[in-house]
Amino acid sequence: MVIFTKPIPRPALWGGMLIREYFHYPDFPDGIGQSWSFSAQEGEGQSNLIVGGPYRGQTLIWLWQNQPELFKSSFKRFPVIISLVAPMDDLSLQIHPDDRMAQEAGYPTGKNEAWYFLDAENNASIVYGQTARDETELRERIAKDEWNALMMHLPVHKGDFVYLPAGIVHALKKGSIVYEIQQATDVTYRFYDYHRKDAQGRERPLQPEQAIRCVHYDLSQKDAHPSPASVKLENLTVTTWVDNESFCVRRYALSGPQALRFPRYALMTCVEGAGMADGVPFGIGESFLVTVGSRVRFDGQATLMCTSEGPGGNPVYPV
Repeated sequence: MVIFTKPIPRPALWGGMLIREYFHYPDFPDGIGQSWSFSAQEGEGQSNLIVGGPYRGQTLIWLWQNQPELFKSSFKRFPVIISLVAPMDDLSLQIHPDDRMAQEAGYPTGKNEAWYFLDAENNASIVYGQTARDETELRERIAKDEWNALMMHLPVHKGDFVYLPAGIVHALKKGSIVYEIQQATDVTYRFYDYHRKDAQGRERPLQPEQAIRCVHYDLSQKDAHPSPASVKLENLTVTTWVDNESFCVRRYALSGPQALRFPRYALMTCVEGAGMADGVPFGIGESFLVTVGSRVRFDGQATLMCTSEGPGGNPVYPV
């Protein structure tokens, strides 16, 4: 079964009109920085609405809680948030907690993350890592406001995949558009936000103490780029970048008709082109859940990003 979801707009200080224009979201207002393609968070407006099919009008969290046979998940809570991100300005310098730090703060898991770059300007980069050797040096540089000396930059290009383990200092910058995968612990600690002010002249809240406690000094830019592995079928090439306990992330490059069997549920988002899934058309920016055990017939010229539970992900089984 293929179940389409409605994207959730997420306002941000660094947002604008780019996400509306790039992903063809005409109903999005100005000031949106990202869109949640898949979220089953608690609270109003935190879970995607299902559009079409027998569950039309329900939410993804309702489906997760009331129809678990569609997922057969190893997790109690929906394990990821999938976003499309199109910043008009640099994001804050930030970090996510690992399992230990998250559990100390009352969350069930930490937050590993990954970005697939759908587009990037010439000479685009992100912040990935920091130069301090230990906490003492980190605190000294923060106290002196030496952020330029602390930040390590990583060049990025269209088609790059970057893995962001919990504990790495990072920041997405303007000039890039990404498909983002993160564990569903929706917590971020900010180190630094360039002293930007909102409309009332206030700087954004920072969490420097929590952020400092999360830093892993053994992480470096060698951890940024996992080695991809590809499987080629007649009209489909599937590339896998990461497949671990947090998530499995693959790119499906479709170039014609191809039927597949999914032993696990899959979260799919079209990031380029257009096609059909079981006869239902989709285009850029549209997302759909493939329920566990489904056989789906695809067609079209499209690039689909797919996240599923790992390890083991969804092996590529042609029908």
